[in-house]
Amino acid sequence: MKFWDAENTMVGWRFGLIVPVLITLLFFDFAMPIGILLAGLAVVFLFFLGLNYFSTQWVQRSFDQLEVRIFFIALLVRIVFLGYLYLLTFWFDPDSFPFEINAADSWVYHNVTLELIDAPVSEWLEIVENRMKSRSDFGYPIYQGTLYSLFGPYTLIVRFFNSVLGSLTVVMLGRIVNISWGSAHAKMTAIIAMLFPTLIWYCGIQLKETLMVFVVVSAFYVIWKARSQGKWNVWLIALGFLMCFALFFFRTFLAALVFISILLLFIPFKENRISSMFLIPLMLGLYLFYSLAVSSDIFKDVNNQIEDSNDFFSRNLENEKSLLGDVKFDQVALAPIIVAGAAITPFPSYLDTEARQLSIFSRFQNDLVRNMMYFFMYVGLYFTFKNRFREYIGIIFFLIAYLGVITSAANSFQARFHMPIIPFVVIFIGVGVVEFKSKSNRSWLIYLTFIFLAQLAWTYFKLDIRGINA
Repeated sequence: MKFWDAENTMVGWRFGLIVPVLITLLFFDFAMPIGILLAGLAVVFLFFLGLNYFSTQWVQRSFDQLEVRIFFIALLVRIVFLGYLYLLTFWFDPDSFPFEINAADSWVYHNVTLELIDAPVSEWLEIVENRMKSRSDFGYPIYQGTLYSLFGPYTLIVRFFNSVLGSLTVVMLGRIVNISWGSAHAKMTAIIAMLFPTLIWYCGIQLKETLMVFVVVSAFYVIWKARSQGKWNVWLIALGFLMCFALFFFRTFLAALVFISILLLFIPFKENRISSMFLIPLMLGLYLFYSLAVSSDIFKDVNNQIEDSNDFFSRNLENEKSLLGDVKFDQVALAPIIVAGAAITPFPSYLDTEARQLSIFSRFQNDLVRNMMYFFMYVGLYFTFKNRFREYIGIIFFLIAYLGVITSAANSFQARFHMPIIPFVVIFIGVGVVEFKSKSNRSWLIYLTFIFLAQLAWTYFKLDIRGINA
């Protein structure tokens, strides 16, 4: 049975192509470069075309039969797209080339990595301790240093491996869903993940997000796989906790949330009692994690993160103010907007109001597609709560808790901070598309009308805080 049809594709095309053009025309004095607009519209067009094409072509085949093909198509898409991102930077921000537009962290990682490859491996930890802000920034330079040491200091190598990791992530998402929902849901999830613009975008830039997402999804996947085998595999469980521990070297609070979420996955969902088969590997995994955390003084980082969270919301908004320059907004008035909008944001930016916006509106298609497809995520969450809640409690907790953390830090409007939960958003989108049995698209159209009004209001708001009369 086909779950994404031509009617859905036409709705996606009409909204995804008309809304950006309409808002651009309404505020034409601040229109983005036409090349960037057309490229973004092409991504939206191809995303919905791909959903329709692959869901049609693969309707008679199982997910298990398609795994290898899904991996290589995902890899090809990501390799082609990283070429586009090279050209995008070269044309519009040559000072940042060969990194992404308005590159900052990428240059830091690159320069630190160059120091690493000129030093013995035994000195790498000392170098990153001196050069990086905190332990949560250690992981990526060491990973990149390994690639530079093996293949040379070439950005293309790092991005190629990002593409490989991103493609493996697509397959793991399909496997998670295949275990719990079945082949139809797994195929749809994998197709969406294979083509999802946000996941593709970060494979083409030299930041830690793609590697970090791969580690997060791997940690969930190995525990999910161990649980599905009917008997707990100690080695898989140890690997899951080891990956969770590795996340402390990428983002401290993320590692803590993944750790709690993984523990929730150990709750039996097919019986009401906890057996020794469940307890013994769990205790071994906890012991491994605790030993690694104590030996590396991780608990100190967690404590520092908690202490630093005081007034984080207010401090982040003030920092954003200073970065934007002469802008005016009331924190008290803005706070409810950030909290209320966290579940559907970030909204795309279509306007070129200052130089800093170039890196934001150049990826408007990522946020636009995500806004549109969130409807199916909520449908998927509804059916998961209804039919698979105990099985998915760890993932649901992670999704809600992580969103709560970035909202409390006033980071929910920044796309980069959403990356760790995007794969799980895609899972629920895939489930929602398959489970959505309505004979018409009326409810999706109502949702899209709300999204259009929200994007229009957001555009007015961004102009207003800059003192621009629209």
